[in-house]
Amino acid sequence: MKQHVLAAAFIAGVCIAAGGSPLPAAAAQQFTTAVTPLLDGAGGKSIGSLAPGAALDVVGQSGSATHVTLHGWYAAGSTAIVDTDPAKHIVALSGFTGHGTAGAAQAVTIDGWVATSALTGDVQTVWKAAAALYAQKCGQCHALQPVNSYSANQWPAILKTQADNAGLDPGETALILTYLQVQSGH
Repeated sequence: MKQHVLAAAFIAGVCIAAGGSPLPAAAAQQFTTAVTPLLDGAGGKSIGSLAPGAALDVVGQSGSATHVTLHGWYAAGSTAIVDTDPAKHIVALSGFTGHGTAGAAQAVTIDGWVATSALTGDVQTVWKAAAALYAQKCGQCHALQPVNSYSANQWPAILKTQADNAGLDPGETALILTYLQVQSGH
């Protein structure tokens, strides 16, 4: 399947693709449980990496792959990062090989495929696993900072300096970082 990047406009509550066609209504929302490749087709090649807890609308299924759409924002000045919010730089998709914008943040809808086994219908299961890992890894050397101690935009720099000290691998770092950013509340 060909990869699609759609600039979205919302008119009367209906998402309209750049070409003017209404996008299909989402059947259900699913969430990634870990860093997960976004593929250009069922069993296709990777077009980027979804962050843990990324919210995806399910379009359909084929075998062990789920067809999804991701609604987000191209990060201002980036051509490979899609954030969940234009003001909070919480990465939903990194290393994206589609078309981006080097200008201001832009709303986008990205079409792709993920392994069905990498999804859950309850994002709280992702955050519970992240909270336990945060307590285990970060609490072994010092008292844990409450998640609302820092803003979503401050947590990346803080975790970057501490990830090596805690012995976090890239997947664990991504899970804890996304959890801290989402739970920060500001």
